[in-house]
Amino acid sequence: MSGGARISSLRGARLAAALALAAALALALAAADNGQAGAGARQVGVGAAAGSPDRGRAVYLANGCAGCHGPPAPGSAASVGPQLTPELLRSSAQSAGKPLGPFVAESILVPNAFTSPGYVSGLMRPFAGLSKMQLDDLVSFLIGSSYTSPAAGPIKLPARPVASCKADSACRATVARWAKAERLPATVLDGARIAAVAGCLSCHRYAGSGTRSGSAPELTRIGLRKLSADALVKRLRCPTCLVEGSVMPSYAALGSSNLRQVAEFLRASKGVKP
Repeated sequence: MSGGARISSLRGARLAAALALAAALALALAAADNGQAGAGARQVGVGAAAGSPDRGRAVYLANGCAGCHGPPAPGSAASVGPQLTPELLRSSAQSAGKPLGPFVAESILVPNAFTSPGYVSGLMRPFAGLSKMQLDDLVSFLIGSSYTSPAAGPIKLPARPVASCKADSACRATVARWAKAERLPATVLDGARIAAVAGCLSCHRYAGSGTRSGSAPELTRIGLRKLSADALVKRLRCPTCLVEGSVMPSYAALGSSNLRQVAEFLRASKGVKP
């Protein structure tokens, strides 16, 4: 073999070795990335993944939000609902006395919980089929920063709902009216107080109170269905376990005792005629 051929062969061997080393490094890095991705995927499952404004824009457009609230661009005109500017959302959240992210999430899941001045309650229907990630992404897009809903759910429930109602004059008056109109026994009034402050009236009506949204049933006569307390608790704890795609949020965070009291209140509600 000539000197030139030996040099060429040596260069080829070195090149092959370098390529082999590069391939090995690439495989090692890929394996590491896959491991991190796997960990990330597991974190998504437990709600640790953060919402993305960029993905949220796609959710906004794909779900027809622009049809009522206008395109996601400064100065665009809204047609039916308010233009969801950061300024309006911040002002509305402040008026409702709630943090911005949870307020927007609740407004998506329970649209009638708060109505912007000048707009009609009941026009917007709850979103069906949004995953937790899509909800977090959509909220992130609307507020302009990453948002992740808490593990207990995006709707913040009062820690002591009975006490919260008793401390509020309007809630006390509402429950007193229900008790008189529906002849409710005193044993179920705590359940009525919980229902009055837990957001039920954002989608359901009861004895003239609340706003009915979409397919949400009137609750005044729900006791006539003769559902067991266990069945009602299960529905309150996990609506989607019974009705696939249900837009009703989970009330599991209320705890078993409070859920049982709400169930007994609903069982006693039979639409007593005057």
